[in-house]
Amino acid sequence: MQLLVDIKDKTKESVLLNFLKSLNYISVEEVESKDVYLSDSQKEILDERRNSTVAEEFIPWEKAKKQLKSKRK
Repeated sequence: MQLLVDIKDKTKESVLLNFLKSLNYISVEEVESKDVYLSDSQKEILDERRNSTVAEEFIPWEKAKKQLKSKRK
């Protein structure tokens, strides 16, 4: 299994990476976003979603985040 992790707080990056590297069953490979490729089927799905979305239906991130937090409680 592969897992993509996007670390927003760069000050925590080295702590997480050092911990993961210390586990003998995990290998850590840093990949630049420019090196991530999508298959044709993944591109088709993204194109379909882009073409079927309506900007007026979007929820601003701050509002969506509050809705998600309230559902967790």
